[in-house]
Amino acid sequence: MIVCFGEILLDTFISKDKNLAFVGGAPFNVCYQSHLLGNHTLFIGNIGKDEEGKKIKDFFTSHELDTRGLNICKDKKTLVAQVTLKDGERSFTFKKENSAENSFLDESLDFISLGDIIHCGSFLLNTEESRKYLKSILSFAKSQKKITSFDFNYRDDMFSSLQEAKQIYDEFYSEFDIVKLSLDELELFTSEKDIEKGLSLLKKGPKLYLLTLGKDGSIAYYKNKIVKVKSYPMKSVDTTGAGDAFMGAFLSNVDSLGLEEMLFIPSLMTSNLKFANIAGGLATTKVGALSSMPTYKEINTVLEKNTFK
Repeated sequence: MIVCFGEILLDTFISKDKNLAFVGGAPFNVCYQSHLLGNHTLFIGNIGKDEEGKKIKDFFTSHELDTRGLNICKDKKTLVAQVTLKDGERSFTFKKENSAENSFLDESLDFISLGDIIHCGSFLLNTEESRKYLKSILSFAKSQKKITSFDFNYRDDMFSSLQEAKQIYDEFYSEFDIVKLSLDELELFTSEKDIEKGLSLLKKGPKLYLLTLGKDGSIAYYKNKIVKVKSYPMKSVDTTGAGDAFMGAFLSNVDSLGLEEMLFIPSLMTSNLKFANIAGGLATTKVGALSSMPTYKEINTVLEKNTFK
């Protein structure tokens, strides 16, 4: 089972004078993509007792998602993000006043025992309270020998400065087994434009770094070696959730095959990167994150088409 901790929210778009709202939040997107691919998943997060929270709970019910980890905060608001699209790229503005995303329950830590992989989102770095909770997640997970996973997913409005962000990220990301970041994040956090040099500057500790390169594919960096796999061309209309689809697909195979096995057998790593690249690419072909997440059949259709050309 893959257990994901972090934020869940409503992504709101303005399209042709209409307001559109989709359930989102990076760690939940990862959870949902893994669920679509047939994995057992559980999401741990917080919503308010409001109309937005009701939409999220209804989504869980209609898609047969496990609601045990969904905490409803009666005196808080559900987190909402205004998404702006330009040439397929997205930017976010978060409505965080009295929002519920960091109001975690200590008893939710018990769900760690159910998982094989514990995945965490970067909003857990947002406040002192949530960072303390993240330390508890890591402590519980390590004591139970779980595979831990973290997505950089850097948002500059979460911190007072990049310097503060670097200090906080440096304290935490090296504690995880698997760490994902984008090419922009690698350059931002290492001040290095050269990919190989940038990867070498990342902190020691993680067993595996995953670097997403957008339309150029992805890289796995482990044991001081680089494995790069190209993406297949896709007609992109919205990149929202592409990295989450990549991560959800990658973790699905780690859950099935095992991390140590993947690190030991190069062909397994390569095939998983290829699978995850296709998932991320397909996620860009529709507007919204969850509505564009691909199924196992959709990913395999692209894989087979390109394998047997």
